[in-house]
Amino acid sequence: MKIKFWGVRGSIGSPIRPENVKHKIEKILSLASPTDIQNEQSIHSFLNSLSFSSSSTYGGNTTCVEIRDKEGNLIIIDGGTGLRELGNQMMASEFGKGTGHAYWILTHTHWDHIQGIPFFVPLFLPGNHFEFISCMNDAEKRLEHQFVFTHFPVSFDHYAANKTFQYLEEGETISLGPNIQTFSKAVRHPGGSFSYRFMEDGKAIIFASDAEFNLEEMENIDTYIDYFRDADVLVFDTQYTFEESLQKIDWGHSSASIATDIALRAKVKKLVMFHHDPSYDDEKLDLVYLRALKYKEMFDPHGKLEIIMAYEGLEIEV
Repeated sequence: MKIKFWGVRGSIGSPIRPENVKHKIEKILSLASPTDIQNEQSIHSFLNSLSFSSSSTYGGNTTCVEIRDKEGNLIIIDGGTGLRELGNQMMASEFGKGTGHAYWILTHTHWDHIQGIPFFVPLFLPGNHFEFISCMNDAEKRLEHQFVFTHFPVSFDHYAANKTFQYLEEGETISLGPNIQTFSKAVRHPGGSFSYRFMEDGKAIIFASDAEFNLEEMENIDTYIDYFRDADVLVFDTQYTFEESLQKIDWGHSSASIATDIALRAKVKKLVMFHHDPSYDDEKLDLVYLRALKYKEMFDPHGKLEIIMAYEGLEIEV
């Protein structure tokens, strides 16, 4: 399986501000020496030596992730603003010819997870087929409501692609094409949300965004540990710092330290920190990432858990 991240923010889109762009440029220039900018190769090497926040950005689009099986079949997870860029890329494939097919998993329908759907171009083309799958028995009605005229000038019916909806019982395993199986597990979040475990050839990717795990729940978390156990990739909600999570009980999100604890207990191979707070700039996210690494080293210095910070364009193959 391959997973690619198109939107990694939570709550609301947060594009980089002009003053932040200027700050990045000033910092890069202050660090550069004459030998760093002699030619294209030296510039490339210099930029690669900088911290992620100095030379790049984690991105400001809200939740959207794609998974591909070994034959390239497509699974879309949620539809935040990152979905628009995914759709634009898809138009260069069979979806641009009206012959595409994809499974579309919905974790829940809070605004930051569906706000890109109206701008997803492949939905306009007749012949494309999208199979929406969720643990909500009214998912179609929810999306139709997003498109009422007071909210958006085009109705959901105007999108000419074939749209089918399948209700999935929590814990029920289904096949997504010939290679991947998935099942869901509810997670704590206002209004409800579901995580999904995707499996192919003994490998597992778990998507568990918009999930609140706090200290109280950590004392009785065995069923979740079994669910997360031995995942090759665990994409986990780490919107808050640990200190913020103590102040925002019942807001529906977790911290990096809680995510690391869960990943270590479940013997996860790779933890991907996800659903970044919209108020965090790239430098703050660098610090959050470094704190997570130090936390892991403190409690499991010789362990094999790899921790990654999600950013737009990140691709992982398992």
